[in-house]
Amino acid sequence: MSELAPYDHTAVGRKVLISLVPVICPPQYVHLANEIVDHLALTLGASPPLLRKGFDAGLLTYDIGALLSHRRRAHKLSGERAERYYASWEHGPTPLHTQFARALNQLMSMSCYEQPEVMDAVGYHVGPWIEEVKQKRLTVFKDDSAKQAAQILAPDPLRPSFRIDRIKRPNVRKAGA
Repeated sequence: MSELAPYDHTAVGRKVLISLVPVICPPQYVHLANEIVDHLALTLGASPPLLRKGFDAGLLTYDIGALLSHRRRAHKLSGERAERYYASWEHGPTPLHTQFARALNQLMSMSCYEQPEVMDAVGYHVGPWIEEVKQKRLTVFKDDSAKQAAQILAPDPLRPSFRIDRIKRPNVRKAGA
């Protein structure tokens, strides 16, 4: 388990990300904006704290930066104005602008296409494929797997009295149990 506190977007960051869903994601999935932004938070939650802080700072900078050219914060822009402002970062004046816009695009696109409704719509059903490949590998590599298991469980020649199968395992709850 991670010792990091769960990540949640700042209030401003969440508004900015919600406003970017219509800009980055296909229009038919805009109604999933909250779910997409929540998924993005889970993705960032697996990142180091410094990266999270940098992402939050980038969102705040993106939001406030719109004041110069649009006299509104980015999260209040919509339609063509939001598209143009995002494009100004995508082809930005500095590599930092460009990289942040790309990161936003990549993270938001991944979060969008991870939604069950979107996966169904594009016909992405990974479960049956995983099961098929698993069965194939269990058949093809059956002998190799048995050999490896025997080698792992065999007594250690350097410590003959030590047996791995005698180690008491911690009682770990499985997910969904």
